[in-house]
Amino acid sequence: MTTPTPLRSTRIPFKPMLLASALSLMLAACGGGGSDGGFVGFLPPPPPATAPPPPAPQGQLVSSATFTAYPGATEGSSDASTAFALPDGFMLVADDEANVLRVYPRAGGAAVKEWSYETDGPKLGKELDLEAGVRIGDTLYLTGSNSNKKDGSEAADRSHLFAVKVSGTGATTAFAYVGEFAQLESQLVAWDTTNGHGLGANHFGFAVSAGAGVIPEQVNGFSIEGMTSSPGDTALWLGFRAPQTSTSTRTNALIVPVQNYAALVNKTATQASFGAPIEIDLGGRGIRSIDKGTDGRYLITAGPAGPASADVDRNFALFSWSGNPAEAPVELSNDLDALRKATGGSFESAVEVPGPVAAGTQVQLLLDNGDTVWPGQTDASKDLPPADQKFEGFVVRLGQPWVDTAAPVLKSASPKAGDGSVGVNSKITLNFNEGVRLGAGNIVLHKADGSVVETFSAASPAARVQRAFNVLTFTPSQPLAASTGYYVTVDANAVLDAKGNAFAGVSDASTIAFTTSAPPSYGPGDILFLGLNADSPDAFAFVLLKPMDSGTRIIFTDRDRTADKEFDGVTGESAYVWTADRDLAVGTIVTIQPDVDKGKNPITNIGTTQGAGGGLSASKETVYAFAGGTIAGLGDGAAGAISGVGNYLASITVGPVGDSGSIPATLTAAGAAISFPDRFDVLYDVSKGMLPASPTPTEIATFAASVKNTANWKTQVKAAWPLTNGSLFGGS
Repeated sequence: MTTPTPLRSTRIPFKPMLLASALSLMLAACGGGGSDGGFVGFLPPPPPATAPPPPAPQGQLVSSATFTAYPGATEGSSDASTAFALPDGFMLVADDEANVLRVYPRAGGAAVKEWSYETDGPKLGKELDLEAGVRIGDTLYLTGSNSNKKDGSEAADRSHLFAVKVSGTGATTAFAYVGEFAQLESQLVAWDTTNGHGLGANHFGFAVSAGAGVIPEQVNGFSIEGMTSSPGDTALWLGFRAPQTSTSTRTNALIVPVQNYAALVNKTATQASFGAPIEIDLGGRGIRSIDKGTDGRYLITAGPAGPASADVDRNFALFSWSGNPAEAPVELSNDLDALRKATGGSFESAVEVPGPVAAGTQVQLLLDNGDTVWPGQTDASKDLPPADQKFEGFVVRLGQPWVDTAAPVLKSASPKAGDGSVGVNSKITLNFNEGVRLGAGNIVLHKADGSVVETFSAASPAARVQRAFNVLTFTPSQPLAASTGYYVTVDANAVLDAKGNAFAGVSDASTIAFTTSAPPSYGPGDILFLGLNADSPDAFAFVLLKPMDSGTRIIFTDRDRTADKEFDGVTGESAYVWTADRDLAVGTIVTIQPDVDKGKNPITNIGTTQGAGGGLSASKETVYAFAGGTIAGLGDGAAGAISGVGNYLASITVGPVGDSGSIPATLTAAGAAISFPDRFDVLYDVSKGMLPASPTPTEIATFAASVKNTANWKTQVKAAWPLTNGSLFGGS
């Protein structure tokens, strides 16, 4: 194999579309990319060039299909992650939740063939999280995400690159394992750490992004979701969902070439040779899939590094790209979000690009529907029995280049006037309807009297200004004053979208206004958890050890906390505010069911709740309670980032504790952090003592000591405690 001439690392600013680019169009989804060789699939022929079809609604949709489980399947099949065309109307599909490759009819229906690389091939004992692949001739090169798990814990088997030859089609498809390379992630980290790319040591921050405890699906995470081959197939191009570059602006998507890929999987080389990295602007998105068309151009499916946002009009977008690092990709008009609205999910694979990457070429895209709740079901698809799992696919016609003249729209800001308990350490977040970046103007924080507290701009230190696709976050350099009014103004040229359209700005003192709360009157141990079900019905209970006034607010979350960053960058899992709806006495027991109705507020037997609920995991879970915090984007069934944590009140952990510093020291010192490292359904035994009416301080202290002693709790394995009238303690 001839070693290619190294490419110069190039940061590509987004450029207005040139007329000459109008013929270059693309459509793709998260996963892999085909090369010129190998199998040729079948799609309906494109219409004649002399009679182009009128634009179709919903992302130029041609047809759709549903794909169901292989008969007798024992592993899931909801999370289509990369795909390849096979002859005679079949396709090969990988699943990021199962160590198998499956053959499906492209028209829809059940899989007809299954090959396990857990029992054959590389014989991986744990989930590879296969996310990307490319076909070069008759050989498929496939890789895992190389990422941590969603909770930030490390996953050893995700860094494999392996190759398999494929022949035949349909039920007679045959697989011949070639070999594998298991050090991709560690060598990428070393390459960046030691300045192997010549851009400066730790230029991309791989060591931090791939480190233990870091959630992969965020702009500073680490996850490979696309792979294709370079022009001439001289290198594999790894397309990163995260991290996005550079460290401060997090604007560009990253491609890293692997030049000696064949030698690595054939075991004739043990050290990967990485080419010059390529940075491209995809409107603030990362790479979910990259595929080569028959004309040698590339179709990129781009999406946010984190989860899709309901605020954003175009979470996913298709781009056409020449493959030249000096040329900017061109965004296409296909409305992928319209296609996914019915079921959710994310675009993760294009089966092939059976023609030029140009308007009118038909491409089949597949969805990862792992988190979809299908009609008639209550659980996400990936949690259903294997026989009931499925995913969707669409044949779409590539559209024209996207013409965007609309300015960004501010969808929400936090804190806001109605947040109530705004902590003095709160951050300011602005959420827009599209990917944004900072322009020449300023964002200014004022006190209610008009005095300037702090000014933020594109020149501010990264610690003060962070960007994540459509969200801008500003961290004041000093804590805010308690019980004080504030407002934020935004210059008309301070926020731009990828095409340079400017947000109109905010000049008044009321649009983004809030008042900080008084210092929290509740501290560690003023409430204690009394029970938790991690099996259905999910629920937990807490008891008041201090009288509570009506309107008192407590935030609950089971998001993963780290000692140095609190809940920064974590927007998955539950986060909601519970509010006392009346004065409550010492000894009051409140039960919350966080996952009764997906997409709505949790249910409580006393008080009210608002925010995003979520299930409690029967593998490892900590629920935290604290007062004086702020949740961005708080609404019915919705919650964004947590900032401004005031006083931690209590926590309860079932299963192993994660990061050794994840439990706040103040809770540990107060004995208010209750933990059951090997149980998941736990309940305080009321026979060990309860509070009488109007208890004395001594009686409260005695009861608290009893609750803190886990020997006084009852535990069950895979059996939840029943609820009576919405309470884990009935009439107690």
